Amino acid sequence: MKNFIIEDNRPHTEAAGCTIRPTASMGPGIGVISNPSSGGNRKGLQSVERMLAGCHRVVHRRAVDPEQVNAAVWDFARHEVDLVVVNGGDGTIHAVLTALFTIQWPDQAPFLALLRAGTASMIARDVGLPGSRLQGLSRLLGWAYAGRGAASLMKRPVLRLEWEKGVQPMYGMFFGAGGIYEGIQFCLNRVHTKGVGGELAAGLTLARFLLAAARGDRRTVPRTSIGVGLEGMGMVPMDVLVILVTTLRRLFLGMRPYWGTEEGPLHFTAIRSDPAYLLRAAPSLFRGRRSRWAGPRHGYLSHNLRELRLHIQSGFTLDGQLYRSDPRLGDLWLGSGGEAGFLRL
Repeated sequence: MKNFIIEDNRPHTEAAGCTIRPTASMGPGIGVISNPSSGGNRKGLQSVERMLAGCHRVVHRRAVDPEQVNAAVWDFARHEVDLVVVNGGDGTIHAVLTALFTIQWPDQAPFLALLRAGTASMIARDVGLPGSRLQGLSRLLGWAYAGRGAASLMKRPVLRLEWEKGVQPMYGMFFGAGGIYEGIQFCLNRVHTKGVGGELAAGLTLARFLLAAARGDRRTVPRTSIGVGLEGMGMVPMDVLVILVTTLRRLFLGMRPYWGTEEGPLHFTAIRSDPAYLLRAAPSLFRGRRSRWAGPRHGYLSHNLRELRLHIQSGFTLDGQLYRSDPRLGDLWLGSGGEAGFLRL
């Protein structure tokens, strides 16, 4: 990164990353991707555009779908952008990550700064800039062009999702199936349409599905049959309520529903379709702690992995985007696709 000075290259942790500052001479080239359809931008981009006006070496592109995001990232590569600011939701971040890890950069791929501009902004709440999208953008521009504030760089593994039969891989930070897929559909169709958004919408959806699962309501929370192969092992058939794989440390409402002790970069958690003591186990699950209620013999599994393989015929989500599986493409492979650098201010 020729327009950044990185003052410490020690391994990064969530609490302490290396210090990063722009060079005094030119400052960084910044590329901003704004999704006008994301939850935080639906009232318009005028405020964002006013803040960017007059800032030198800023390339601002609007992008709604993955094709437009990919075109914007290619444009950033031509402009030798050092920092990509994502002004959109989790789905926009997913599209940006896929583009970043697909394009061959002449030097090093840009760092990322994520604004909370989505309906849920789960990824930005974990590795993005705190505060509203305008607050985060204002601090970022003040740091980049006036030297205000101290920034750090945090590295985080990125999830790579690829079909067995050679379809273009996708990149993101959160995969979910079973009740997670059903819950997102319910939230989109029944909660967001009533004007409820953010973590409140996710919390209400979680409460509904948790109570339905505890009552054994299979119409609300149907069991999902998935074949699971962990770390190159043979495929094991499993009926689950929920299955998730993520590189995030924190999900919505601060949940950390994983408690594996291995060293792998992927957090994997599955809840079988007939778990015992679900309501009693829930507090431990949300905090990511093993307890007398939340363990394998009661139907709760969690590991840290390097890779896994899924035979899945139902829908799944990657960073909030909904996908349908295609049996013709074979099994689904999940692994670490590398690391991305996230700017913190």
